[in-house]
Amino acid sequence: MSKLAVKAIKLFEHFADTGTKGRITQKFLSGLLKMIHPRAKVVDENLKLAYPEAPSQWRKDIRSAMYENLAWTITEILALQRDPSQIFGWVKTIGNPEIADELMDSKKGALFVSAHFGNWEIMAAWYGQYTKRRNHQMYVVAQPIHDKDISEYIDSLRNRMGVDLLPTDYSVQKYARLLKAGNHIALLNDVAGYGEMIVPFMGHDATNIPGPAIMAMLSGVPIIPVCIYRNAPFEHEIEFFPPIEMPDTKLPREERLRKIILECNLAIERFIRRRPELWFWLHKRWRP
Repeated sequence: MSKLAVKAIKLFEHFADTGTKGRITQKFLSGLLKMIHPRAKVVDENLKLAYPEAPSQWRKDIRSAMYENLAWTITEILALQRDPSQIFGWVKTIGNPEIADELMDSKKGALFVSAHFGNWEIMAAWYGQYTKRRNHQMYVVAQPIHDKDISEYIDSLRNRMGVDLLPTDYSVQKYARLLKAGNHIALLNDVAGYGEMIVPFMGHDATNIPGPAIMAMLSGVPIIPVCIYRNAPFEHEIEFFPPIEMPDTKLPREERLRKIILECNLAIERFIRRRPELWFWLHKRWRP
């Protein structure tokens, strides 16, 4: 079944472009998503939790807009395969570019945290190609999909877009060594974690992944929140945010971890609140 799915996606890959064929691809994908309503119950429960005062019609509108964004996300990824350098024409605006430029000029390592928001794959492609133009190295930590065929195909699309991948099974010490050596590493930090690292996200307790905070503590590099907003099909705005303030090293390790994770969560929450329809509400972010 997975091999058939890959073949079907490849057909769209050869069809999708930035013109009429791209619009047709997006219309088909968005229609399919709205017909099957994947994880509609999870989306509604998440929206109720994050926006308890919002009416049901607003939640339906956000869900519909989210499916539209996902359809454009897939369409853009496929269209970019024709010519990955198109990315520099698609990203129209950079907010606070001096943050990234300063890191490039100093040759310092950095840990970029973002979310499944906007077209996060396009953001990774843009920054991956941008760093190569500046003779720098950026890696993305990618969680593999359970299905091997689909996972390998998605990774091949990312590679062709200029994204260099790191596996999630690296030790935090290995990540820290790469950061200390001046590399940039990006990861998505908006999914539920495992264990007892309970820190609020959008006003509610949630389990969190402590890895990014541990990497930053071990390496001494800054954590830079970054996000991408969709302004129109094939038109995006990337915004860099000031580094997360690191807590006093005299504090207990657990307390420092929690403070860093909370600041990362608050940074991600700010851009979700600005454009909630662009976030991937299908995740069970507040799972027990």
